[in-house]
Amino acid sequence: MKHAPSILLPLLLIASNAGAQQPATTPQPAQATASGIPAGMKQYWFVMLKKGVSRDQTPEVSRQLQAGHMANINAYAEAGKLQIAGPFMDDGDWRGIFILDVPDRAAAEKMCADDPAVKAGRLACEIHPWLSEPGATLK
Repeated sequence: MKHAPSILLPLLLIASNAGAQQPATTPQPAQATASGIPAGMKQYWFVMLKKGVSRDQTPEVSRQLQAGHMANINAYAEAGKLQIAGPFMDDGDWRGIFILDVPDRAAAEKMCADDPAVKAGRLACEIHPWLSEPGATLK
């Protein structure tokens, strides 16, 4: 009996912990709406602006295209269709991004096609559906 406490103590600890453990719960996915978008989320359109096939404009034409591009961005922002936009700071093929709040891909494609820099071939757009919480902000 001299060794009984040293054997009983681990058994008591195991027994007391067995009842305290809860089975792991699997996180439940958010319920999807009729459109397939999870509840609490909104679909936007993520536009990657890339170098276009025609980048040999003169410096003056490039400045004019950039001014038209910026005017286009400002008009879409004022209309509430453009949530965020900005250029990349390196000189890679990716030139910038748009997050558009428009009803469908066709509207996003039209917005891109109407941009002076895209029309001139200086920029090209790659468009993807993108989900975020409405009103989400950068911090």
